[in-house]
Amino acid sequence: MSEQTPEAPVEQSSEAPQEGGEQESKTFDAEYVANLRKEAAKYRTEAKAAAAELEKQRQASMTEAEKAVAEAEVRGRTAAATEYGMRLARTEFDALAGRRNAEFDTAQALEYLDLKKFLDDNGEPDSAAIKAAVERLVPESSGGIPSFDGGARNTTKSSDFNQVLRRAAGRA
Repeated sequence: MSEQTPEAPVEQSSEAPQEGGEQESKTFDAEYVANLRKEAAKYRTEAKAAAAELEKQRQASMTEAEKAVAEAEVRGRTAAATEYGMRLARTEFDALAGRRNAEFDTAQALEYLDLKKFLDDNGEPDSAAIKAAVERLVPESSGGIPSFDGGARNTTKSSDFNQVLRRAAGRA
C-alpha cells in the first residue's frame, strides 16, 4: 500500500527565451540581499549553538572508556592536522621565497624556523604570517628578471633563406 501524494503543478515561464537561447536573469536590490544574508547568518549561528548543545549532551552521557576514546581521537586528529599544516606552511614559505628571490636557499632558513608558529588554531597555514616571515628573512632579488638569452647564435652571412634551412638540416 503506497500513498500517492498529489504533485504541485509546474509553473510555465511566461518569458520567452531571447535570441541566444538564454532567459533573463533576475536581479535583486541590495537591501533584500543584505536581509537574506543576515537571516542566513542567524540560522548558521543557531545551528552551531544546537550542535554544541548536542555535543555537550552526548559527552555527558558517555562512559569513562568512551570519553577516553573520544579524547584520543581528538588528539590524533589534532596531531595529524598539525603535521599536515606544517608541510603546507613549508611549501607556502618555499613558494613565496621563490617569488621574492629565486636564488635563495630556503632549506637553510627553514632549518631554524618553528613551522608551528605559522599555523592557526585549526592547523591550517596562516598566509599572512608566512608572508611577513618571508619579507623579513628572504632578501629581495637584486638582478630583476633573469636573462634566458641562451648565448650567441649562429649568424649567417647569406640572405638566402633556403641556404639557412639546408645548413640547419645538415645538407649544406
